[in-house]
Amino acid sequence: MTKARSQLTQEVVSQLEDAGFRLSSKCDVRPSCFDLVARKGEKLILVKVLANIDVLTSQDAMALQLIAHFFNATPLVIGQKTRKGKLDSDVVYKRYGVSTIAPPSFQSMIAEERMPREFSQKGGRFVAIDGDKLRQARLEHKMTTGELAECVQVSARAVLAYENDYEHIGVSTDTAERLEKVLETDLIIPIDLLHERVAEKTLQKTGQSQDIPDLEVRVNHFFERLGMCVLWTDRAPFHVAAKKEGPPLMSGVGSITSWSLKKRVEILKSVSKVTESNAVIIVEEGQADESVSDIPVIRQLELAQIEKPRELKKIIEERSNQ
Repeated sequence: MTKARSQLTQEVVSQLEDAGFRLSSKCDVRPSCFDLVARKGEKLILVKVLANIDVLTSQDAMALQLIAHFFNATPLVIGQKTRKGKLDSDVVYKRYGVSTIAPPSFQSMIAEERMPREFSQKGGRFVAIDGDKLRQARLEHKMTTGELAECVQVSARAVLAYENDYEHIGVSTDTAERLEKVLETDLIIPIDLLHERVAEKTLQKTGQSQDIPDLEVRVNHFFERLGMCVLWTDRAPFHVAAKKEGPPLMSGVGSITSWSLKKRVEILKSVSKVTESNAVIIVEEGQADESVSDIPVIRQLELAQIEKPRELKKIIEERSNQ
């Protein structure tokens, strides 16, 4: 991790702690599509911290959105700049579909609940406005769409589009501010990133890698056999997540003697606490302790003997208390 990114990560950690969020330990396994998990009440955020947001890959962005959707969380990148320059405050940028903001914007959002208003996309800065409120205000001022359009220097067709929110159309910031001035009311809708969720149409475009190791394949089939939805990833502290009702179950998979799995154990434990999920380790060895750092261990040979979700739940409960 570069010095700039390390300093930025510490700044973000301090901001979250000051705002009353519970935090996971840093997810410093590689690769990982998120660096921190943060929770406050029902708000759950998967945070990726980058000094330069251009280094976020499409694969990490896709994985981040899939995992966030699976955990009913908000994916968010916090960064300082792109190759074109610094990120502006109170502006939401997008990187492969993931919302990205500067640290001052993030602090205002979590500490003061002051949400950014503008979003950046090709063509400039835009805002979302309340179409119903716009129409109501125009009628109260006894103005036609043409008259309002002339006052704010747009076409009558554009005003009609704003009122009907065709395709969630963005309005330039200047135009929105002129509309508010003429109609003497607030129209701009703040962007509530803390409740932003990944759209289903986005997930349809984000296929998972098919290059899954054999043991993970067997684990996937095990959870599917129990009627659970399964998410496999190679870009998180866990390898597999599965759920049927309630929070997902996270699983590290591999050899308990491997350095990689050992490194993941404490991180997995921390992430499971913040996400309020269970965690389990599934190992390939025939002999292994029944728990590691209070995380239950299940040997792959035991999987065939588990036929129902409640049997799995019982094993996890018993071995969590070892």
